[in-house]
Amino acid sequence: MSQHIYLDNSYTDEQIAKMQSSDSGSWVIDNFISSADVNELRKIIDTVDYPEHGSTSKYAGSAYEHPPYGPIMREIFHNKLTSEIGDHKLDFFAWQEAIKPWKIHADLRWYADKIPHKVILIPLDVISDNKEWADTYSITFKQRSYLRNNANSNKGTKGNTDQSSWKRPINQKNIEDCCDGYRIDKATWNTYMSHMPYDWAEGLEIDTIYKWKPGSAVVWDQTQLHCADNFLARGIKTKLSIVIMTNHA
Repeated sequence: MSQHIYLDNSYTDEQIAKMQSSDSGSWVIDNFISSADVNELRKIIDTVDYPEHGSTSKYAGSAYEHPPYGPIMREIFHNKLTSEIGDHKLDFFAWQEAIKPWKIHADLRWYADKIPHKVILIPLDVISDNKEWADTYSITFKQRSYLRNNANSNKGTKGNTDQSSWKRPINQKNIEDCCDGYRIDKATWNTYMSHMPYDWAEGLEIDTIYKWKPGSAVVWDQTQLHCADNFLARGIKTKLSIVIMTNHA
């Protein structure tokens, strides 16, 4: 899959209403895949070439119809996903190797003819000096972006892994439903999100703090804000995962 262009276009009210029709909180699925599946996918990710290698992560997107791994991914995931999120269309799946922690963002991208649906994150490994997985987390928030206020310029940028110019969520034009003041205390912020200044917490409320476990997964809406924990501060060198992006059927 070639590197995606993130266009500065907006969704219509009708498209947003379709997204909102399936809005939900994020949820964790224990025992989503078997230990044999985890082992197979862990071996595969070591063979992946990453066409998107930014400052935050290495990223390789593909689809079920693309060999050599697409048919394997369909066999492992399609029925499980249908059981969890209902009818859907695969947008793409991606192998991801972390370099730095993701700051707060939504995974939403603009399409003229597709309606974004759910994201599924499946951890594959946590690499540190420990023999066992070190504790690491993904955090979701109750606030959202529907790309409602974009300029419709038909212009955009490649990739999305340079976070240097990102603003705190409450100052971004598309972030909706921000609360007044601070709902996240400093202790919680420093435990999980010390890679961002505390003032990034203004207007936000945590939905789920997901602890990575082998075989588990977490699901959130593409519109939902989320971030990584500060895994580097935990002595973790990198994290390996699969991200599955879906659209409405």
